[in-house]
Amino acid sequence: MNYKYLVLICLVISLIALAGCSDQATVLGSEEKLSVRLPIPIIESAFTPFYTAIDKGYYSDEDLDVTFNLGSPETNPVKMVASGTDQFGVIGGPDTLLVARSKGQPLAAIAMIHRDSDFPVILTLKESRLTELEDLKDKKIGFFYGHISTDVLHNLLNKYNIRHEEVDVGFDYSQLIAKKIDAQWAFRTTAGLNLPSKGIDINVISPKDYGINTHGYTIFATEETIQEHPEIVERFLRATIKGIKYTLENPDDALLSTFARDTKLDPILERKRLGLYMEVMSNSEEYPIGYMDYDMFKETYDRLKEENVIEEEFDVNEAFTTKFLEEIYS
Repeated sequence: MNYKYLVLICLVISLIALAGCSDQATVLGSEEKLSVRLPIPIIESAFTPFYTAIDKGYYSDEDLDVTFNLGSPETNPVKMVASGTDQFGVIGGPDTLLVARSKGQPLAAIAMIHRDSDFPVILTLKESRLTELEDLKDKKIGFFYGHISTDVLHNLLNKYNIRHEEVDVGFDYSQLIAKKIDAQWAFRTTAGLNLPSKGIDINVISPKDYGINTHGYTIFATEETIQEHPEIVERFLRATIKGIKYTLENPDDALLSTFARDTKLDPILERKRLGLYMEVMSNSEEYPIGYMDYDMFKETYDRLKEENVIEEEFDVNEAFTTKFLEEIYS
């Protein structure tokens, strides 16, 4: 066979093979795989917007294949995102992020779901008649040491000079129920609903009533992800916002996505829980979904400094970026 024809045939075969590989790569790699770490080890209605965004195809529309992983003390969002195991994380509030940055972790928030959330509170039994902060003087209070809620509630008690005895109880409310302690920390969206659902009447002492503002679930990533993969960050956030919007407009339908992931959940309790989350989701012209600003972070930062949990001071502006929200809403 003529050498020129042999070369030509080989070239044609190579081009066909390359085209086939290219087509295969397009099909197999059409969706970017992302891993997101949630803050707690259970499925609950707080994560309904994320599950809805999957089921409604909002992530897929952005060419994203997103997996949400449950968190734990050992696999917490800060650790898993900082290590590169997960690309994004969701934490209970900006407090955790600010403390992590003060320890040298290059993490930054890209959106905040709940504004003025007032999630961490103090519970007492209804029959105790301990209903005001002043009532807790010289009382025994249960905390969860190492949990960010402790810093919030310590700040509340210190601000009003409430002397008290402390005990570390974690998430166990048996001592409160048995009246071995007088009060206990809680999230009003979890124990604040779970205890009454079991017939245990409670009082709620809220930091917000005493001038302490807290904020809720915050989505974050590493500075490297934000700087080197901005298009992925924007696509992920755009789809997530659609999931939040759908949940706000169609809560009962959206909850089906959560129930599909844990059929043992109590529908009535989870609907109440979602209602509390929805009440503090930013969703207005002034505060669009995901809204966050300097004052929200600075107020939190200053409170953490008062409790001596900021190890190294830093510019609060470095802890968040609104450029993706601005691009989405533009």
